[in-house]
Amino acid sequence: MVVPLVGIGGVDVQGRAELLIVGAGVIGAGAALALARSGHDVLVVDRNSGVGDGSTGASAGIIRVHASDAQSSALAHDALVAWTGWREFLGADASEDLARFVRCGSLVLDAGNGFVGQAAAAMTMAGVTFEKWSLDQMSGHFPYFDFHRFGPPRPVQDEAFWEEPSEFLAGGLYTPQSGYVGDPTLAAVNLMRAAQRAGARLRLSAAVGSIDRERDRVVGVTLTDGTVLRAAAVLVVAGPHTDALLRGIGATSDFRVRTRRMREELIHIASPPGLDLALQGVHLVDGDLNINFRPERGDAFLGGSNGDLADEQTIIEDPDRFDRHVTATAWERTTLRMARRIPDLGIPRARSGVVGLYDAAEDWLPIYDRTCVDGLFVAMATSGTQFKTAPIVGELLRHVIESELDGKDHTTIPFASPFSARTYSTAQFSRLRAPREQQSRG
Repeated sequence: MVVPLVGIGGVDVQGRAELLIVGAGVIGAGAALALARSGHDVLVVDRNSGVGDGSTGASAGIIRVHASDAQSSALAHDALVAWTGWREFLGADASEDLARFVRCGSLVLDAGNGFVGQAAAAMTMAGVTFEKWSLDQMSGHFPYFDFHRFGPPRPVQDEAFWEEPSEFLAGGLYTPQSGYVGDPTLAAVNLMRAAQRAGARLRLSAAVGSIDRERDRVVGVTLTDGTVLRAAAVLVVAGPHTDALLRGIGATSDFRVRTRRMREELIHIASPPGLDLALQGVHLVDGDLNINFRPERGDAFLGGSNGDLADEQTIIEDPDRFDRHVTATAWERTTLRMARRIPDLGIPRARSGVVGLYDAAEDWLPIYDRTCVDGLFVAMATSGTQFKTAPIVGELLRHVIESELDGKDHTTIPFASPFSARTYSTAQFSRLRAPREQQSRG
């Protein structure tokens, strides 16, 4: 039971913390762990009844090292140290049930759209190893794929979608170190439990109604049930609800990067009989058909859109109101495109999958920054791209918060990776950046 404290101006304060984190998804939990381990008094609140129940739970859990830019590739490569040594990173004992990283590799097909060259240049600059595969190499490793060129991506209702192809793809990039976490929610739970062992506190089913400020500084939040929580600093990591919370107090007034809330459908479909995906599976990035998918256990695929086609994106205005069921349109589009790449794929009549709401920036890069309100920080636009970097992003956010609370501009101080000798500039993730051109979700 929380003992009420008397607040400023007669307000009853039901809780205090040095740092208050709004959001218990994988990024919020990672930040809580990093900050608590650094000795900060951390309180995490989340509107959901469980950790990782929001956008994290609707993630495909892909751990990939290819990206459109070198810094994103390097961050993902550093985070692999944590994913491959998850129990050690968490400090968890042998009795704790942990999320499992499955190494299956990623194959990025050369769709002729320039992304393969961009990703190769980024990984080369980042010092991340990859392999260039020819058509023969791809066919030799994955004979169940048809590597004809079907693109550019077309609606499945277009007669041209069904035309017999005459050309083959030239090849692709393969990163053997990549893979996935099959239970993204459990990964967030693991991070939060580690944060709690380090002293962080957690309050679930606690929706924030408003962020509270006095003059130009944040002082805490008020929950929708009237509970008042006070803190010296607040980090908002509330996924698709972040924008509304910040706009409510004018904290997005100087943002130069726009964000949007995208409804995302991931399709679950059985693999062809006799195909053992535990041995022959791969995370396929298929810009030729605008799909990507990974193994789901050893007998199914989990896949969806690459998100690159604007006319196939569903933008949601109210994050509390969207269809949470797999639609016939997305099911048909995704399964038929997958069937072109996997000729032996059978398409069941019953639709199965996961639907979530992603928070994404117009240039697909996250925002890790302070706001124009002193003491108010944000981690947003991470959905669909940043699950893989959560272990290192927690430390990056600690760097941002500690630097700013110490009166320093975090963008001028290099962030030193805890997993390698690399250093990073946080300016790439600034709210004040000009949106980057030719950036892809990957």
